[in-house]
Amino acid sequence: MEHNYSCQSIAEPLREASEKKPLLFRIITKMFVIKDTGYARLKYKFLRSTTKKTPESIQKESLNLQAGEYVQVASMREISLTLDERGRHKGLYFMPEMEQFCGKQFKIFKKVETILLESTGELRKLRSPTLFLEGVYCDGKKQGGCDRACFHYWREDWLKRIPE
Repeated sequence: MEHNYSCQSIAEPLREASEKKPLLFRIITKMFVIKDTGYARLKYKFLRSTTKKTPESIQKESLNLQAGEYVQVASMREISLTLDERGRHKGLYFMPEMEQFCGKQFKIFKKVETILLESTGELRKLRSPTLFLEGVYCDGKKQGGCDRACFHYWREDWLKRIPE
């Protein structure tokens, strides 16, 4: 489908972004993503095994965090205790790009209740408290250079409320 854009400053980037990359480029990009993901899983496993706390000792009560509240992202060591062997917590993947935000403070932008799975088009209701934080976006560096700048999904278990 060809679009007629009146402004070439819009048309060219759109055309460029929709072009399919060469197969070799896609394979190499995928290899780097697999390397980064594998490294992150090994690191999380190491952190879990060298931590004196056990996953059962972590606070499980709901904080009932709301938009506008300030939170601190837990340390990578604390978060690793909540992750399974695939780097997920209750099905939600902790992305390697999220590590840079550990220990920092942010304002909650929004509570996430439903998501659309792009792969299937399915609208899924989230059962575990999940949040977006203001100014916290995926830079895509460890996802093959993705430049979509999506919000990171944060489980409430990865966050600590900051008293006002």
